[in-house]
Amino acid sequence: MSGNVLDPDHPRLAPAPERKLETSIGRERRSRRPDENRHREEVIREVLTREGERLSQEVIRKLTSDLGVSRATAYRMIKTFRSCGAVTAPMTRPVGRPKGARVLDSARETLIRDAIETFYLQPSRPKFSQLVREIAKRCLKERLPAPNWRTIKARVHDIDIQTRTRRRSETE
Repeated sequence: MSGNVLDPDHPRLAPAPERKLETSIGRERRSRRPDENRHREEVIREVLTREGERLSQEVIRKLTSDLGVSRATAYRMIKTFRSCGAVTAPMTRPVGRPKGARVLDSARETLIRDAIETFYLQPSRPKFSQLVREIAKRCLKERLPAPNWRTIKARVHDIDIQTRTRRRSETE
């Protein structure tokens, strides 16, 4: 066998050996999470019955090391356990802001609403990019940070489609 890669007997060009695909059929697959939650519940139940309502920093420190979670997560688990008697894994909670949450201050919300009403919803509708620039200009004038274009787009889409169409078709 030569060292040439183009040689048909070269190991790189040899067909790959057939492998059997391993399947999980017949094999019990279960999540560790229920066992983990059960263990966490037992530990928290034991700590709360032993220590009572007020937990010292030392008890919390020991609890976090026993459970392998952060201090905030331990407090969250204790609160959940006290309210419903169960501990939910932190990964099951949604992360981030709730869908549709509004975080702009009222001054910018009013400014955006006014610009959409007076500038954008006209019979000769300007481009969306012009609306974004107009709002940025108004924000600069009021010394406010300009909102992101996605925020403006969401506010425009919040207006009912029939209202938008009716406002654009009105004559001045």
